[in-house]
Parts: sequence; C-alpha cells; structure tokens
Amino acid sequence: MNSSARHLLILGTRGYARETADLVSEIRDLELKGFVENLEPDRCATLIEGFPVYWIDELAPLCATHWGVCSLSTTKRSTFIQQAASQGLRFTSVLHPTARVSTRSNVGEGCILAPGVHVASHSNIGCHVILNRGVLIGHDTEIGDICTLGPGANVAGFCRIGAGSHIGIGAVVVDRISIGSGSVVAAGAVVTRDVPERVMVAGAPAVIIRSDIEGL
Repeated sequence: MNSSARHLLILGTRGYARETADLVSEIRDLELKGFVENLEPDRCATLIEGFPVYWIDELAPLCATHWGVCSLSTTKRSTFIQQAASQGLRFTSVLHPTARVSTRSNVGEGCILAPGVHVASHSNIGCHVILNRGVLIGHDTEIGDICTLGPGANVAGFCRIGAGSHIGIGAVVVDRISIGSGSVVAAGAVVTRDVPERVMVAGAPAVIIRSDIEGL
C-alpha cells in the first residue's frame, strides 16, 4: 500500500466501473475506496469488488480526502460529473502503466486511459475523456471534454474531436479531420471528411446516417 496514494471513488456501478477498478489495481498512486451511485439507491446496500457503494447525495463528507473519476462509457456522463462536483468532489485521471502519453501532450482531469493507449506529441486531451483499450491519438490532435473513444479507435494527426463525441470500436479518423460536438462515429467507420455537430456517421468512407443526435 502506498501511503501517498490518492483515495479514489469511481462514479458508476456497472460493468465499465468494474473494469476501471481493475485498472486502478495496477496504478501505484491510486487506491480504490469505493463506488458512487446516482440512479438506484438500493445498489448502495451491496458491495462491488468488496468495496462500498455511496449514494451521490451523501458524498460531501468524503470529498476532502477522496478523488473521483467517472466510469460511465456514455458521453451523457456529464450529469453524474456535475452532481459529484456540486458535492465538492475533485477529479483525478486514471492512466494505466502501459498507456503512453507524450511529455509534450496534456491530459485533463477525470480521464481514463486504458492499457495500450498511445497519445503522440503536442496533443491535448480534454477533461473526463475515456480512451479505451488500444486507442491511438496522433500528434497535434485535440480531443474535447467528455469524449469516449472505443477500443482500437485510431485518430490521426491534426484532428479535432468536439466535446461529447463518441468514436466507436476500431473506427479510423484520417489526418486533419474535424468531428463536431455531440457526434457519433460508428464502430469500424473510416472518416475521410469533416463531420458536423450532432450526427452519426458509419461506413468506409463514413457517411451521415442520422442527424439531430446528442452523443451516445
């Protein structure tokens, strides 16, 4: 046990929260202390992975000594984050030891970087971003707040991914592409042209298949 480790609360109690707990078990500077629920109070009566589950409205007494990370894969996790922040919870990022972030790049608070993630130089990852297993981010690329990139997604250099966007499993975004806020790139899509806000694209090359959406 590392006495200087940050005490961590994971916002979320479903499958991806358990996966995040597994990542945390391999990070020396973080020590898991429990989970947080905001939808079903009855879940607080059980343990997850041997750790307690706290109800969101009872979080305030822990906020001075604990940090949080939101482990909901949906880009609609912003509500949960705002609830915890209003209680006074601070956020930290979870970076697995096998994730590589260039020293010339930045990662905002509350992010999750899973095993095999690679962030090249001069890129900026916003706050509360999830980069799942094996995600590749090219150089000089901007990833907005509360984005989710699925396993194996590959975003090339000089790209701009707007806040609240979702990039599906194995999707490819070629260099110098912009994706608008709140848009969804379907699994396996190949994005070769700019994507406007709040649309879903799919296929290779990717085309718009839905409009007027709000993330995933």
